[in-house]
Order: sequence, then C-alpha cells, then structure tokens
Amino acid sequence: MPTWNRLLIAWFFVPLHRFLFRLSGGRLLSRLEGCGVLILVTRGRRSARSRASPLTYFRFDDSGDLLVVASNYGQDRHPAWYLNIAADPAVHVETGGERFAAQARITPEPERAALLDKVIAANPRYATYRAATSRRIPIVALRRAGP
Repeated sequence: MPTWNRLLIAWFFVPLHRFLFRLSGGRLLSRLEGCGVLILVTRGRRSARSRASPLTYFRFDDSGDLLVVASNYGQDRHPAWYLNIAADPAVHVETGGERFAAQARITPEPERAALLDKVIAANPRYATYRAATSRRIPIVALRRAGP
C-alpha cells in the first residue's frame, strides 16, 4: 500500500471511524469488507495513556475469542497497538454496543499460522499484507475477562 494511502487512513479515516462508531454505539461502521469491527483500547507502553484502535476481527470457534491481526497494512513493523499488548495484555474491547475488559494473548506457532490461513480464506486482503512483508504477522486472541 502506498505511503500516502496509509497516511490518509491513519490521519483521517481511523479517527473518523472511531468517532462515528462510538457516537452510534457501534451501529455505524460495525462491519468492514465483510468483517466485524471492534475498537481495541490498549495502554501506551511508553505514555501509559489509553489508545483506541478500530480493527477488523474474526471468530472461528466456540471459544468466544475475538481474533485481531497485526498486519499493519503489510508494513515491515508491527502496529503500535500490538506493541502495547506485548507490554500489557489487559485491554478493553468495544463492539456490538458494549464495552468489556479482556485479556489479550499473542498466539504461538503453529496456532498462529493456522489462524492466518483461516483469516486469508475469510478476507483475501490479508494475503496481500502477508506478501508485502517479511515479518511474521501476529494474531492476537482477545478473551473477555472474568466477572
């Protein structure tokens, strides 16, 4: 993806998406390219400030886990939200009009590879991202925190 496209997405579309999603209680922009959308709230690893990222998610089994892909549009570096999770896996998730605490788990091999194949089958855009980078694209499982 060209740099100017990534900048347009990062500076214009992501904040607008986050605003409209929250304003509508998750009714607007809750799906993108056939995938569900959630807002992942992490704590900045350096600033300790809340960071909210709208992300597409997948669900492939009955575990209740929501899966998010740290593709970063095929760039050679991980997205900031992923680095924040690596530092602190306690997150909040906003989706379907509700907000809940969750625990993030970075999936290990071979689970990650199998999940990435399922993600690509569900949304072929992720094959483009995988081909664009030499880094291993992580998949993060988000599980609702206990009572």
